[in-house]
Amino acid sequence: MTDAGRQAALRRLAGPGGVIAGIALDHRDSLRVILERHGLPSPSIDQLRELKLRLARALAPVASAVMLDEELGGFALDAGAVPANVGLIMPLEAQGYEELVDGPTTTLLPDFSPVKAAARGASACKLLLPYRADAGEAAERQEALVLETATTCHAAGLPLVVEPIVWRRPEETAQSFAAGYAGLVAAAVDRLRPLGVDLFKTPFPVLVPEGSPASSSPEIPEPAAAAACRALDDACGGIPWVLLGAGAPLETFLIQIRIAGGAGAAGFLGGRGIWGPALVADPVESERIARETCRSDLERCRATAERFARPLATT
Repeated sequence: MTDAGRQAALRRLAGPGGVIAGIALDHRDSLRVILERHGLPSPSIDQLRELKLRLARALAPVASAVMLDEELGGFALDAGAVPANVGLIMPLEAQGYEELVDGPTTTLLPDFSPVKAAARGASACKLLLPYRADAGEAAERQEALVLETATTCHAAGLPLVVEPIVWRRPEETAQSFAAGYAGLVAAAVDRLRPLGVDLFKTPFPVLVPEGSPASSSPEIPEPAAAAACRALDDACGGIPWVLLGAGAPLETFLIQIRIAGGAGAAGFLGGRGIWGPALVADPVESERIARETCRSDLERCRATAERFARPLATT
């Protein structure tokens, strides 16, 4: 697939103005963990599929893109919950990681591929990547996987979205990790960008407060945060990037969208910070909250991104 073709495919993830306002619904094992944290009983596979269907029906119509998996989200795709004018991003990574001495490495789903994603109508594929540029063999394995995956995605006519997640070493304190976090995020995209990445989905490059990527308060040290976002944009070297939510409270995420957008981000792909309130036991109440509260929150995020973000290139 040519660069121009991939750029056109990426544009399908954005709204008319070129800004990506996406909702991430591709959680699988992590969705069970989130439900447990909400004090809900362990759901069956069918209950998880129905939950994703409810969330997709409520939120996809006001998003420019939806990230949805085949394993649990295929039910929503079969039901037509994602409108034709909304871009679809499908994940390729399997749940869990292989642990090397130097750190975790990603494995791919054994029964899903970019070709199957394209047959589903996807506009892009996504690869979540625990990654540190200083992680030796683990980093080299992850880089090889990105190159291989980009090649297969491009052969199938799809761009690749890479989500590098910087992890903390056991010997690092929260304070030392937070102090070096912006540099680690920038180093990750700098090392990965020549490998065929078409869009980065990155965390906000400042940990606030006390080593947490998602502050419980909307207070963010804006000068430092803006500088970190500009450094991240520089490290991307012209490859567009969007902000992930990391479970940040809505008011915090809105500030992050504004700061990141002002530094060059093309928008956001938010997840549980937007749809988390709909995780209640009663399906009827869950659907009501998703359609009223969560949908309104997503619209606020989209309006902020469309005001501050840098649109994707048109040529």
